Amino acid sequence: GRGPCQEVIMSEPDLTLFPVLKCWPEDGGPFITLPVIQTKDLHTGQRNVGLYRMQVFSKNMTAMHWHRHKVSARHFNEYKKAGVRMPVVVTLGGDPAYTYCATAPLPEGVDEFILAGFIRKKRVELVQCITQDMQVPADADIVIEGYIDPNEDFILEGPFGDHTGYYSLADYYPR
Repeated sequence: GRGPCQEVIMSEPDLTLFPVLKCWPEDGGPFITLPVIQTKDLHTGQRNVGLYRMQVFSKNMTAMHWHRHKVSARHFNEYKKAGVRMPVVVTLGGDPAYTYCATAPLPEGVDEFILAGFIRKKRVELVQCITQDMQVPADADIVIEGYIDPNEDFILEGPFGDHTGYYSLADYYPR
């Protein structure tokens, strides 16, 4: 079925319509800073939910800032070796438990939405995405469905004003 997150579907997505902020003077551009990002293992289909910032470059393109040791980066490397596009789904809003669980240091293989259900004391209702073979929480406020093409060049992302009072340096990340 469908969920409340699918009440409005943009046929021509435009990220510039959202209030994405440039918070610090030396930031490389506007960043989506609390996106709950889902990827899946190419071979097992197992979901990973993480929290990685996304610099917005155009109405339909961002950088995906994940570190090399993250599960989603490992997923990306699998897709790169196979030479196929990697599906990516981003949710904004919904229950704050989703954002917390995306950062929780869970053992690999433990689904973050199971932890969210445990914290909430009720299961997370998931709905099938429109363009990707993935599922998202039905109560998410915004869903961004897309992909990373491992054959495209990385893009220079950053710098980014961090909560520590310092800027993280610009570096190349998948688009």
